[in-house]
Amino acid sequence: MTSLATQPLPQRWLFVPGDDAARLEAALTSGADAIVVDLEEFTAPEGRALAISRFAEFARRARRLHLWPAVRLNLLEHGGREELAALLQTALGELAGTPAAVFLPAVEQRSQLAALDEALAEQERLHALPAGCLKSIATLESEAGLVNAEALLAPGRDTSRLLGALIGTGDLATDLGLMPDQPAAIITETLKPWRQRLAVACRTHQRLAIDGPWRWQHGLGTDQHWANQQGLHARCVIHPDQLEALYDLMPADSHRLRR
Repeated sequence: MTSLATQPLPQRWLFVPGDDAARLEAALTSGADAIVVDLEEFTAPEGRALAISRFAEFARRARRLHLWPAVRLNLLEHGGREELAALLQTALGELAGTPAAVFLPAVEQRSQLAALDEALAEQERLHALPAGCLKSIATLESEAGLVNAEALLAPGRDTSRLLGALIGTGDLATDLGLMPDQPAAIITETLKPWRQRLAVACRTHQRLAIDGPWRWQHGLGTDQHWANQQGLHARCVIHPDQLEALYDLMPADSHRLRR
């Protein structure tokens, strides 16, 4: 297995549906540093079993290319616990077939992250994997989650596997009462203080801060320059054609955290 332990944490996290073979194949050569099979939002409920069955082999291929294979679960109480168990079952006890990071959506309480930590530890024991090898990333996508960012991301034994946090700007915008058809400038300016809040919390606690996706055709360069200044040195990507530009826009390895 190709070890990812000594690599800097990924910068460009491409989210893809797990039941679309063509999208998965294209992701491997897209220029992303990490590929997130999104079971929560990008994969329809009827496609999740297929996505899970394919994940272990996809993870092995990604690791051979020095890419991070990751997954976003549904909430543990809404099927995520069963998804995690099925993912680890398909890996057949081989670390190469496991996710390098597990995203949890809609995090607002530390108890959610502690429950995921316990679930990951349980799977490590069940499949005789090295203790602590499974890592987590919180998705903060509501006002409540961002207000609580400092407490959520503070180090502790209850969340020892936590690598960082993603700000889910789409759902956050909805939570703040913004409408998708409002001008981009209004949406982005409203979200900036919340993005800064995540950056500060992550910097304080040495966590990876993953910025939300840029969903407009224009303005990525200006926005990424601002994000770099805030310390948002990683980004969620939903449009693969943005990856080439982000490669030039994002900071070099010297600015990046390691696992």
